[in-house]
Amino acid sequence: MVLTAALLCVHNEANRLGWWIAHHVAAGFSALLICDDHSTDGSQDVLTQAARNYDIRLLATNQQETDRLQRHHDAQLQMLRQEGQHFDWIIQLAVDEYFAPSYQSVETFFSDVAARMGPEAFQRTTHVPVNWCLMGLGKRKHQRFDDQIAHPRSLFLSHASETFPDSRVTRVFFRPSARQGLPDPFANIQTPPDWSHGRILHDAAASSRTPQARRYYDRNDQHFAKGQALLSRTLDISAHILQGLIMGACYAIQNGQAPAPKARQPLLETPCRFRQFHLHRHDGQLALDRQSSAIGFHPTEAMKARNDLIPLRLTMLDAPPPEMETVAWLHAEQPAGRPYLPASVPSSTYFSALLDCLPVRLEKGEKGTVRLILQPTGQPLPDHEPLSLTPTQDTPSFKQDTVEDALRHFTAYGLTAAGLHEAIRHSRWFSPSIIGALYAQLPAGEARTLFTPLLYRLFHEWKR
Repeated sequence: MVLTAALLCVHNEANRLGWWIAHHVAAGFSALLICDDHSTDGSQDVLTQAARNYDIRLLATNQQETDRLQRHHDAQLQMLRQEGQHFDWIIQLAVDEYFAPSYQSVETFFSDVAARMGPEAFQRTTHVPVNWCLMGLGKRKHQRFDDQIAHPRSLFLSHASETFPDSRVTRVFFRPSARQGLPDPFANIQTPPDWSHGRILHDAAASSRTPQARRYYDRNDQHFAKGQALLSRTLDISAHILQGLIMGACYAIQNGQAPAPKARQPLLETPCRFRQFHLHRHDGQLALDRQSSAIGFHPTEAMKARNDLIPLRLTMLDAPPPEMETVAWLHAEQPAGRPYLPASVPSSTYFSALLDCLPVRLEKGEKGTVRLILQPTGQPLPDHEPLSLTPTQDTPSFKQDTVEDALRHFTAYGLTAAGLHEAIRHSRWFSPSIIGALYAQLPAGEARTLFTPLLYRLFHEWKR
């Protein structure tokens, strides 16, 4: 087995860092070596949480060095000295660079390279260059990407041609035992690019700071659907990271590391009560297809005949106060085998939506119909067309692992920041999706007092 690592240095990249980590874990790197330049935007929270579940080795830069580029360079060299001996190959990347092997994994990439070169030549080589592939913005050319974005691999599907000058720039897999410094990405600038075994998908247009640079890099000469090859696995990993962040915030409350929010009103002494509905349009019921991991409308006959169709439920507060009349949650009726509910297409899936219970707001339509609006993104689910609600006929379950009972459990003291804090403090178990879905429905002023600034930005601080 080839031991590989991706090397990265970041500063305040919380909006993209989770996607980058999940992609390269999904690609099969043995470890990620990440230097953090004393980020203040929650990047450290993402790194710490991801490192609990995956082999991510962290290092802080030396703040005494005042030159930013030199500080980053020195930190990566220090990381190589500390960790390099553990790996056969390492590649240095930026946070807007995604290694995309042609056959989905780093392991198969090296098997392919070794077969092409021959065993003896492969054993002698000390570096394997991988060319840039500059990703264009496509129909999103007027969109800004300095705030929260969906996964870049779901957004950017076209790129510059091989004749574009920057396609000759390379990132290099190198044997750490054979070199002391970092490879120069411009060293092979005269060599024509080779994307046959893999490429570096570089989102330079999206991350450009000036209009001139954005226009230069925004090339859309060729379509590249294979860039999404790792997307499903990446979103699952990202969901684990987000839900881990929520769990960490809950543990901080239980350990007394997070002060209790000031209660606006007396805490409830009994759990909230809920009503549940199925969702219909014409003769179809909204359900999750377990095989395709997509939601859609299916005839009643199909719902009865197919075990792989899981009905979706809408859960609402029973007799809510006026400010909560439009509050609801969308979830699958049975466990679906995924860590999140894939209720939208990947290009509309933001980090905050990686829960298996989704917070929604109701917009009333004609003849008793409603539209569902995902919180906090404002995205319509499943689309703009209205839905009809049909009350569920089954009796409530009292098993602790159901969505309904988790909602009751964590609203036992009321659907307020102080009430959720109290429920978390007294709980012996956590359901991060439910807690996240409840947190998203709190008023922004209250939510700011409950969890970390990063979670507040993910669930409440949105630019639309």
